[in-house]
Amino acid sequence: MKWFRRYPAAPPAERSNPVRIAVLEHDLLGIEPAPGSAAALAVALRRTGTCVEHRPVETTELRSPCPTAICAGCGTNMTDTPDGWVVAGTEEP
Repeated sequence: MKWFRRYPAAPPAERSNPVRIAVLEHDLLGIEPAPGSAAALAVALRRTGTCVEHRPVETTELRSPCPTAICAGCGTNMTDTPDGWVVAGTEEP
């Protein structure tokens, strides 16, 4: 009697996240996600300007008197203060 050797099954291939793909399609190509989908919710939440933690990207021009930035997550305008980046208009005089 001949014994057959069983080889372990190969692990399934890792799948891409369809929500991330839809959000990238929206950002790069302008394709709107399907209404009511998780991707539509992610895009809508980014437009509300409610970041848990802002990620400033500096956009200061050469002759600008004060440094400015835009949040990479929600697009809120930010300014530089001695305490760090804050939302524009909320800094104390």
